[in-house]
Amino acid sequence: MKKVINIETFKLFTDITGTVQNMARDWAKSGLVHIFSTHTTGCVRVLENEILSYADIRFWLDKYTPKDKPENRRYLHDLISLREDVDQDERINGFAHMRSLFFNTSETIPVAEGRIVLGKWQSIVFVELDPGDGEKVKTKDRELIVTFIEE
Repeated sequence: MKKVINIETFKLFTDITGTVQNMARDWAKSGLVHIFSTHTTGCVRVLENEILSYADIRFWLDKYTPKDKPENRRYLHDLISLREDVDQDERINGFAHMRSLFFNTSETIPVAEGRIVLGKWQSIVFVELDPGDGEKVKTKDRELIVTFIEE
C-alpha cells in the first residue's frame, strides 16, 4: 500500500509520527513502513522530539554548514551564473544541500499489527533544511511517499 503525505511547513523539525501511526492503524497489518522524501532539501529522520535536542542540532548545522558565508567562500551551488541547467533566479540554498548530507531521504520502521514500532523517545520527523528567507514566515509544500510492505 502506498500513500502520500503533503506537509506545509516552515519549521526545521515537524513531527509526523501521529500521521504515520494513523496510516499504519488503517493498514492494520504487520511488516514495514518506508517514508521517503521527494525533496533534496527535505529529509526524514527518527529523532527524539525534544526542543533542546533540536536546538543542539540547529547549532551544529549553523556552525558547520552556515547559511551565510563570506563572499570569497560561497557554496559553489550558489554560483547560479556558472550553471547552465537552472533559471538565473533560482533560490540560493547551497547550505541546505550541504545540510542534507547529514540526514536521510527516508526511514524504514517496523509495524506490528497496525502499530509502528518505535523506542520510547523516538519520533518520525520531517526535517526542512531550506525554510525560506526569514523575511516572512512562508510555508512550503513538501511531499512524502509512505509505503507499507507486508511481512
